[in-house]
Amino acid sequence: MIEAKLRADQVLTAMIDGRIFDRVPAKPDYPLVTIGNMQVIPESADGVDAAETAVTIHVWDQFKQVDKSRQVGGAVINLLHDEQLQTVSSGTQSVLLESASYLRDPDGVTNHAVLTFSILTDANAL
Repeated sequence: MIEAKLRADQVLTAMIDGRIFDRVPAKPDYPLVTIGNMQVIPESADGVDAAETAVTIHVWDQFKQVDKSRQVGGAVINLLHDEQLQTVSSGTQSVLLESASYLRDPDGVTNHAVLTFSILTDANAL
């Protein structure tokens, strides 16, 4: 559902030329987005069966003249933060931005945005 939401946005897909992956390719073109780790934390109380899923999205760019990782990261945040995503199996899922970090990788060339989102959902749908 996250990938579909990102791919559906014409502005974002134009910024990254549709480059959304589950891991960084061996010889990538930049900028690009990867959908990284997920952690599911069950939340069962008072008869409510729910879960919080933490999803990490990475934005990668190689510095040329402008750091596009910040621009692309901002576009991803605008698309996902405070959104209600619909799924067939679990209905509405609330998405909230937990943190955003913008880093320069040790190679001195690669810029890296790390965006962590929290998704509140029905645990039975996972």
